[in-house]
Amino acid sequence: MIIFNNWVFNLVLSILFVVVFTQFFKVATKKSSNDGALTVIAQLISGLSILVLIPFFSWQFPTDWKIWFFLLLAIVFYAINDRLHTTTRKNLDISTENITRQLSKVFLIIIGLIIFKEEFVLLKILGGLIIIISNMLLFVKKKSFVFDKYIVLQMISVLCFTIAIALDVGISNNFNLPVYISLTLVVPALLISLIERISIKKIKQEYIGGDKSAIWITGIAWGLSILFGLRAYILGDVITVSPLTSLSVLLNVLLAYIFLGEKESLLRKIISAIGIIIGVLLITLG
Repeated sequence: MIIFNNWVFNLVLSILFVVVFTQFFKVATKKSSNDGALTVIAQLISGLSILVLIPFFSWQFPTDWKIWFFLLLAIVFYAINDRLHTTTRKNLDISTENITRQLSKVFLIIIGLIIFKEEFVLLKILGGLIIIISNMLLFVKKKSFVFDKYIVLQMISVLCFTIAIALDVGISNNFNLPVYISLTLVVPALLISLIERISIKKIKQEYIGGDKSAIWITGIAWGLSILFGLRAYILGDVITVSPLTSLSVLLNVLLAYIFLGEKESLLRKIISAIGIIIGVLLITLG
């Protein structure tokens, strides 16, 4: 169908599934007793369920070993990000977690300037500064900055995600898209299981004791959010798509207030979310 090749359609679905994923992952963490096991379950559900869409995309794989090397290296950082992200999702409210994730845009600018020797563009720097200021607004309490260990873990998670993105840029074009997404989810799940020694028994216990509906919705929405997000970027212009995807930040703040009772500092969070959107727009225009 022609509509599936429309960037607006894919963007809307991407934002929808990002919001669903974010809200339900938070719900799933409330009954979690083993963050690592929950991460693995969500990754496996996501990575395996997305494979049903294989027939709708061209069957292709890269023959250049360098593409595989950078993908595997990126997967290591995706694994670290995903594992830490579950813990920060559990211990931070959705608004704070979602807004601080946008610092990845700032880290990408820094990597571009230092590693890839990109040109210094004033609009990008200004956009990055606005994102930083928007984040700082979250941590001002009684005229002082308040951080905790989960904010630190979030920063490490965001940095790992940014490095993975930098290594992974453009690689998806060389793969059948659902297979590519599956690799970036299932392989990290296996790495986390091995490193943390998460047995099948522990995974089973986490699933049985967890919120099964939330886990399944989280897993399915995860893969679909990635797929439609990538499609939106492939079919549309980055200068248009990127700022619009950041609308999910504001939506998550509002929905967390309505459905999850995250009412603390709502106005400040809304201002921060709007600042994020403006910052992303400036970065994209730069």
